[in-house]
Amino acid sequence: MLRRLQLNTAKYGAIAQINLQNSLAYAGELANRSLFMVVILYVFVQLWRATYSAVGAATIAGLSFADTLWYLVMTETIELSRSHFANQMSDEVKDGSLAYTISRPYNYLLYHWSYGLGDMLLRLVINFSAGTILVTALVGPRPVQPVYILPLLVSILLAMALNFCIQGMIGLCAFITEDVQSLQIIYQKFLFILGGMLIPLDFFPGWLRDFSLILPFNYMMYAPARLFVQFDWTRWLNVTAMQLAWLGVFALALGALFRVGLRHVSINGG
Repeated sequence: MLRRLQLNTAKYGAIAQINLQNSLAYAGELANRSLFMVVILYVFVQLWRATYSAVGAATIAGLSFADTLWYLVMTETIELSRSHFANQMSDEVKDGSLAYTISRPYNYLLYHWSYGLGDMLLRLVINFSAGTILVTALVGPRPVQPVYILPLLVSILLAMALNFCIQGMIGLCAFITEDVQSLQIIYQKFLFILGGMLIPLDFFPGWLRDFSLILPFNYMMYAPARLFVQFDWTRWLNVTAMQLAWLGVFALALGALFRVGLRHVSINGG
């Protein structure tokens, strides 16, 4: 059992390493794409500076102007770094390559997770660095105590794992519908609004904030970003517990949908 686990870890680790090496070969392209994040954050700086000035308060819902900007650095980093492999799964169905990828000696879903992991980690570093440089220059640095770094990384990785499960379920819909672009757009809008990517959930009306906090999307954007600006061990334990709970639910749903999808998939091309 232990030997098998070691072999599987080495196998999927090699897949992640290969894609990381491929991404490093085009690190310049990734850096150029991170300029998009810089532009977006610069717009947010102007928007929220005007908002705080109009309100005439140092804090809104417990967040200062600097807190809000650093919160947006984290949400934008997560959004621009997360994997979008559902479209790749859809393409595999359309062009017939699914017949080859699904029959290889690895778990199809774990392959996609491992393949995207290396690129995701590299994007996290580049996007966060770009956002940090801009916001530090405009509002000052964000000191983070070293003891908080590891739990923050755990929250971010669990958020990415939740995204993997949802992306996987969207991608598996391609086994039946072939195209999943519309589902991707709907999912993205949920993250934008109910996940707190564009606006911290603290700024929502009470009923909408409470509703959003029930949904899993906030644990993919809002919760890690909120911990980043105002870390609290009790909050972190609650967030981690809920992330693991939702991850268990989505993992079970993903496995069930995969088995259903295999019975209905119609492969084109090839």
